Amino acid sequence: MEQQTQPNPATNINPKATNNHNQPSSWAKKAWRLLSDVRVQSPLIQCITNFVSMDLMANTLLSAGASPAMLHSLEELNDFTPCCQALCINVGTLTPSWLPSMKSAAQLCSQLDIPWVLDPVAISASGFRLKACMELVELKPAVIRGNGSEIIALSMAFTQPSKSEVAKLKKKKRKQITIWFLGLQ
Repeated sequence: MEQQTQPNPATNINPKATNNHNQPSSWAKKAWRLLSDVRVQSPLIQCITNFVSMDLMANTLLSAGASPAMLHSLEELNDFTPCCQALCINVGTLTPSWLPSMKSAAQLCSQLDIPWVLDPVAISASGFRLKACMELVELKPAVIRGNGSEIIALSMAFTQPSKSEVAKLKKKKRKQITIWFLGLQ
């Protein structure tokens, strides 16, 4: 049985994707090579994602040639997650019942050097969501996928003091001012 080869879009000349010599650009060749690799390897990708995007995520991975698994049960993670080639965590419809699964799967992946992606959807919508995403970032995802406002919110969460830290600083500053005012330096 003869294996069919798929057309290579990197060889189709597109003026916007070519260099000065009318050759496909290096990014097009690399993108095609990477997609081809995915199709050959058909990696098992575990997805802990929200109900809104679960179907879209599964179909996108299938169309790229991967094998998606929409598994989020905490009881199954120790058996299943080590068998995956990657993990994707999307916190779109985050609930307290799913957060332990997200953390456990991410921790397993980090321990086993399995790459994983964090999508901090609407990270600034609530304190619960922000704290959960910060805890997941501590588990060192290979990629953080987000829109501009999500990345900015995550960045600011790690670089600016929390409300409790600000309160401690203000209390310390008041104490320093009082000591200075009373001349008790």
